[in-house]
Amino acid sequence: MALTLLMTAGWVEGLREDELLCEETAARLADCCPDFDPSVLECSYVSGCGTTTFPAITIAESACIDDLSCSQLIGRGVCARAAKATQPTEHTDEDGTTTTEQRVEVCP
Repeated sequence: MALTLLMTAGWVEGLREDELLCEETAARLADCCPDFDPSVLECSYVSGCGTTTFPAITIAESACIDDLSCSQLIGRGVCARAAKATQPTEHTDEDGTTTTEQRVEVCP
């Protein structure tokens, strides 16, 4: 939350909103989920050479996780899914066709 306020105020540059929220969510999951290793979540956005990779936790999933108690995160399997979360990736071919790799939602 503090980083979000700093970013909104313009004091933190270079991070996208989805990257920041992913990092904050990783910290929350580490606090709530037994044995959760926040380093397994890749929260970076990378774009280049026809491929765009997004943070493993989306903005919507961050909001969903923030709305749940620790016991709900554990009971609903969110902790387990987060530990296996993969980054959504889009590939654009030379002809302009874009394909998106499917992934399992962490917090539906």
